[in-house]
Amino acid sequence: MQIPADRPAEDLAFEVAEANWESLLFFLACDTQWRVVLGMAGLLWIGLDYTACDVIARRMQVPDEAFVDLKVMEGAALTELNDRD
Repeated sequence: MQIPADRPAEDLAFEVAEANWESLLFFLACDTQWRVVLGMAGLLWIGLDYTACDVIARRMQVPDEAFVDLKVMEGAALTELNDRD
């Protein structure tokens, strides 16, 4: 998904429930842990490197339940990242 450069910042803002804040920070901290391959059709986002994400989780001291949230956000992100339209 490409975000147009001329889109107002207000359109990009969203609220995060307090109960989800720690999981969101964990997901964002894993942003350099994506597994990606280059094929004939371009980049294919495979998913997060869970081993590396586990190290991040331990360093951030996030609860085990945050991994469930991470997988949900990963699935949603993969849908957008691999959208070829």
